[in-house]
Amino acid sequence: MLTRSVVAAVVAVGLLATPALAATAPHGRGPNAQAAMIAATAGNSTHPVQVLNQLCDNPNTQRGCVPIKATMQRALERAIDVPITWVGHEQHHAGQFWVLGTVRFNGSRARTMVSWRDPGRFGCFGWTRLAWVRHHGAWSMSSGLSAEGCAAGG
Repeated sequence: MLTRSVVAAVVAVGLLATPALAATAPHGRGPNAQAAMIAATAGNSTHPVQVLNQLCDNPNTQRGCVPIKATMQRALERAIDVPITWVGHEQHHAGQFWVLGTVRFNGSRARTMVSWRDPGRFGCFGWTRLAWVRHHGAWSMSSGLSAEGCAAGG
């Protein structure tokens, strides 16, 4: 059986232009700000998700991962607006699987990344990376890149 992947990339700039997002801009560098940045990177889901119980330097390959501290886990649960099941590894038949990346700060800039995959034989997969810039203590998204693919059998 031949398996092919279809990949699409989307670039978004100026993602914080809406007043609703501007009202909730993360401030500082603590767990609540990092959780808000990660949640914005993860996007919206309408179904419960399973989330790896570690933050990874590279979510796509699950490299450089460290356990999520309790304060960060609570902040993420408040920031992500769907029920979360924390797992040590992907559980088949348990919903979409997310791997969250560490927030990488570099002065007044930061970046976040989240990867995901759907369970099942032809499940889709993807990732999103956002760049952030700080103005007067508040972080706003400055650019983003996302890729998504689905396996197709033949």
